[in-house]
Amino acid sequence: MAIQVLLVSAGLFHPSLLCRFWLRRALVPLPGYHFTQASSLEALPRLSLDPFRALVLYVHHDTLSTAALDCLDAYLGRGGGLLALHSASASYKEEPRFYEILGGRFVTHGPVEEFAVQLSSPQDEIFRNTPAFSVRDELYRLEYDPGNRVHLHTVVDGEREPVVWTRRWGQGRVCYCALGHTVGAVRHPQTRQILHQGLAWACGEGAP
Repeated sequence: MAIQVLLVSAGLFHPSLLCRFWLRRALVPLPGYHFTQASSLEALPRLSLDPFRALVLYVHHDTLSTAALDCLDAYLGRGGGLLALHSASASYKEEPRFYEILGGRFVTHGPVEEFAVQLSSPQDEIFRNTPAFSVRDELYRLEYDPGNRVHLHTVVDGEREPVVWTRRWGQGRVCYCALGHTVGAVRHPQTRQILHQGLAWACGEGAP
């Protein structure tokens, strides 16, 4: 039976319609998965989340109701998964609990530019098959929980800046990928591989 995933995605410019199109192209054809579409986390209180093994979140929204946040919190607490991309960390700025769940928040970014991404540990159990690569994207600078497990990073001013991390929230699994501002970044083969592996992990497949 296919793994059920709720894809929460909306936007015309950030994320762009084209980026959202290519995210769907990257995920929806995956064998063994079935995706249901929603445009906002505000749909959560109206849905039964029990069938869904994970949520994919690719939005840039300002506000989140307490009811929707409670649903997300409870869903992850009892073992659901979350794969969040790029602008998710810049959303819901007035909701500190969301950032506690995600494990970090957007602080600033520079221009769209080329930067290198590499594994933070060669022994990585989730993303170990991801080679070092370069991508042209908007580089997010992030404030993040030091308890996060950073899997991939870039280097800015001599310091590591996380690109992909995972964390636990209750019994649930949260994976965040900072890439996803440009179409080229979403279409990049290594980004697609990261999303596939991150989704599988969020769904409870593979590495612990």
